[in-house]
Amino acid sequence: MKHPIRVTILVLAAALALSACGKRPKYVDEALPEGQTDPFPRSYPNPSLDPKPGEPAPGVKFP
Repeated sequence: MKHPIRVTILVLAAALALSACGKRPKYVDEALPEGQTDPFPRSYPNPSLDPKPGEPAPGVKFP
């Protein structure tokens, strides 16, 4: 091996990066009780604002 220090640093960096993959959050929001409305009821993007085929898209108009 020509560069044992570089290889050691790369292996250490890879091990640290992989060890962070399984990190769990400290707090998770509770599920909504049954019957309660969702605070985020809309889907994105809004299908009602999608342009129909052959129509220009709404929003900024380019000259």
